[in-house]
Amino acid sequence: MKYLVVAIFTVLVFASLLPFSGGAQERQSLDITSLKINFEGTDAVFTVNYDLGALSRLYVLLLGSKNMEPILKSVFSEFDYQIIKMDQDNAVLKVKGFARYEKGYFLHDSRKLGETIRTIYIYTPDSARAREFSNLNSTPPMFYRS
Repeated sequence: MKYLVVAIFTVLVFASLLPFSGGAQERQSLDITSLKINFEGTDAVFTVNYDLGALSRLYVLLLGSKNMEPILKSVFSEFDYQIIKMDQDNAVLKVKGFARYEKGYFLHDSRKLGETIRTIYIYTPDSARAREFSNLNSTPPMFYRS
């Protein structure tokens, strides 16, 4: 009985910390600080670095990162991806068909993102340095040789 009272008290304290939306649906947002795109032929690996608030970080720590998947889906809805890893600080996505191969070059056409990302770093196999872009809401068009 003592544990039940403690559990109910903990739930009430946690619920009191949650903001009320007044019945209106609120879009969950993820503060994406940077996105690293590593091209691998026609596919790519995205490393999405984000910043969670203290309450969200606690929520992910206690209940897992599974509830963050819809937020990632809203940001990367234009892409065919599989989640490789997800935790409190970043997610790694394997994106299929990110580029196409034509006449000796891999070409990527710009695609819309669900929100603006502060910094995007793009790594291609033909360059030792990353290309850096700031405040974009779509991926930049790109071409490279393998």
